[in-house]
Amino acid sequence: MLLFSATIPDWVKDIAQEHMKQDFQVVDLAQDLTRRTARSIAHLAIDCPFPERLEALSKVLHCYGGNGRIIVFTSTKADANSLLLSDKITHDVEAMHGDIAQNQREVTMKRFREGKFQVLVATDVASRGLDIPEVELVIQLDPPRDTESYIHRSGRTARAGRAGTCITFYNDRSAAEIDKIEEVAGITLDRVGIPSDEDMIKANTKGILKKLLDVEPEVLPMFEDTAELLINQHHGDASKALQIALAFCSGHYKMANPDESLLTGRHQMVTIKMISNEEGGHLGAQACYAILYKYWAPRISDDVTVMRPFADGTGAVFDIRSQWVDGFLDNY
Repeated sequence: MLLFSATIPDWVKDIAQEHMKQDFQVVDLAQDLTRRTARSIAHLAIDCPFPERLEALSKVLHCYGGNGRIIVFTSTKADANSLLLSDKITHDVEAMHGDIAQNQREVTMKRFREGKFQVLVATDVASRGLDIPEVELVIQLDPPRDTESYIHRSGRTARAGRAGTCITFYNDRSAAEIDKIEEVAGITLDRVGIPSDEDMIKANTKGILKKLLDVEPEVLPMFEDTAELLINQHHGDASKALQIALAFCSGHYKMANPDESLLTGRHQMVTIKMISNEEGGHLGAQACYAILYKYWAPRISDDVTVMRPFADGTGAVFDIRSQWVDGFLDNY
C-alpha cells in the first residue's frame, strides 16, 4: 500500500499507522530542502488590525487580483460566511466549507474552474486536494496555526509552471506566527502595506488597458471628431488628452482623500512619525506612548491603537484622527 500527501503532519502519519504495517517507511521529498515552497511564489505579508481586514481585503483583491482566479482562506466557517455577506467586497464570491453539502461543493468547484466567478472563499477542511492551475493569488486572512498548512495553502497557486502570489494578513497577536513560518519553511515574507487609494487607481488603469485591447478598429471612426476636439482643447497635447480620458474611464477623476493611514489604509486617519531629537537617542514605543499620555488629552492618546516602532529604536509611527492633526502638531 502506498499513501501520498502534499504535506505530512502528525495526523497523516496517524492514518498511515492505522492502515499500514507497523514497519512502514516514510519518504519525505521536502525534508532536506531549505526552501519548502515553490520558488515561483511571491510571499507577502500585510500588517492589518483585525477590524480593518475586510476593507483591506477589498483593496488587495483589486490591486493584486487582476483578472485571475483567487482563493481566500479563512480560519472559520463564520469568517467565510461574513466575507460573503460583506458589502465591502465587490467581486463575485462563492464559498466552500464543512457546512456546505458535497454536491454543492462539486458544483462550486466546477464553476470556479470554468471561471464563472473569480474569488473562492475556503476553509482548510474544504480546501484539501484543490488542483486548479489558473489560481494566480492566494490570500490568508490569518496566519495558519502550523507551517505545513501555510505550505499547503500557498501551494494552491503557482501550479503547472505558472507564477503566483500568496498574501498573509497578520496583526500584533499573530506576528510571531509569521516569524515561525519563515523559519520552518525557509522563506521570507516581504512586508508590504495595505494598498493606498493611489495604488487602487493604478490597478484600475491596468484593467482599462486590458479592456482597450477588445476595442474593434471598425468603431474608431465614430470617435475621431471627439478625439480631435479633446486634443485641441488642450492645445494639441495628445498625451494630456489621453490621460484625462483614462482618468475619467477609471472613475478616479478627482483627487483621492489625502487623509489615509499609511499603516492600515483607513480614511480620515493621518500617520504621525515621532522621533528622538537627540543624535543616537532611543525612543521606543513605550516612550512614545508615555509622551502621548503626558502631553495630550485622553481623547487623543487613548485613541492611538496602532503604533509601530522603528527597528533602530529611534522612534515610532502611529495614527491619529485627521480632525485632531493641526492641534496635535501645534502642541508638539
